[in-house]
Amino acid sequence: MDHPASLLIGWRERAAYLDQFGDPTSARLWRLAALELDAALKALGEETLTLVEAAALSGYSADHLGHLVRHGQLRNVGRKNAPRIRRADLPIRSPTKPGRPAQQSRTDGGRVTNISKLTRRRKQ
Repeated sequence: MDHPASLLIGWRERAAYLDQFGDPTSARLWRLAALELDAALKALGEETLTLVEAAALSGYSADHLGHLVRHGQLRNVGRKNAPRIRRADLPIRSPTKPGRPAQQSRTDGGRVTNISKLTRRRKQ
């Protein structure tokens, strides 16, 4: 299952199958469950998120999402200086697409060595 919305199709197909083979009560329950899930997914999609919350869900940085809002590629449903993005409009970064390479951990604890200390001075 990729997304909860994919359940809707399966539940509606199951209801049609049960209707076809003489179990209308169970079919009605599956249709009702599909309607409730559809309503819940729509309500969830209408939820608005701050850029930080949206970044945590989408895989994009808050700065990049802010750039998309400023340039009109994502609709701002908040205020000008406090943008918000609808969950349904949120772009989701594909985990299979290439991005920046992961930073390799440094064995020196992140300290930068002054190269002048590593070179020998010539005596004149």
